[in-house]
Amino acid sequence: MNILPPQVIHLGKITSKHGYKGSVNIFWDDEDLIPEEGDYLFVIINEKGVPFLIETMNTTGEIVKLKNIDSEEQAHELIGSTVGLDEADVEFQNSPIQLIGFQVINHNQSIGTITEIQNFPGQLMFTVSCENRNFLMPFVEEWIVNIDENSRTLSVDLPEGIIDPDNHEN
Repeated sequence: MNILPPQVIHLGKITSKHGYKGSVNIFWDDEDLIPEEGDYLFVIINEKGVPFLIETMNTTGEIVKLKNIDSEEQAHELIGSTVGLDEADVEFQNSPIQLIGFQVINHNQSIGTITEIQNFPGQLMFTVSCENRNFLMPFVEEWIVNIDENSRTLSVDLPEGIIDPDNHEN
């Protein structure tokens, strides 16, 4: 019996409320991993995943009604919150979304941690956080050398000039 909270995979963000009965609009980072009605969606509140049952959602999955969120005020409190699923419930099928939280290693040197994945036109980009800044790194499968899920590291072989972690902005 596992009493610890599950590891939550971040899949999107609540962007606004919809209507006056507590529905919310969600922007999904990966359209292949949108949950279904009856699934539990975890809303990150105070850095913890709080489970809400998905009562209804429209066909695109953008408008979602969560159980016990029944008013405009309750929905408004969730705007800007990250949402996700229990890692055990997600079938990744090589989805880059699973790499959030992984340490990025380039030529045996840590360059930061993946904190977000952004979908730019024609290109997925990792937001990588290092000591005093964030930078964008393109998601290119050919650059990935190894993914170690146990140590949560992503080893890459980046072309010269893609990033320069030693050139910090203060």
